Amino acid sequence: MKNIKVNIAGREYPVNVTPETATAMQKAAEMVNKQASQFQSAYAISDARDILAMCALQLAYQNIEHIETQTGPVEAKLAAIELVLDNANT
Repeated sequence: MKNIKVNIAGREYPVNVTPETATAMQKAAEMVNKQASQFQSAYAISDARDILAMCALQLAYQNIEHIETQTGPVEAKLAAIELVLDNANT
C-alpha cells in the first residue's frame, strides 16, 4: 500500500492506495473538485458540506446509471442464451 494525499474542496486527505490505483484516485479527486466548482457556480452554494453532498449525490447517481446501462445488455444476452438452451432441451 501507498499513502497519497488528495485535495478535495481545499482540504487534504490522506488515502491508502495500491500503486496501480494512485493515478485513478487522483483523477477521482479532480472530478469531485470539478463537480464541486460547477455546483458552486450554478447554485451559488458557499457551504463546502452542501457542495460535497451534492457531488456525492450526483456521482452516486452516475454510478447507478452506469451500472444499469451495463447490466441491460448482459441481461438481454442471458435471456437469449436461456432461450437457446430451452429450445435445445425440447
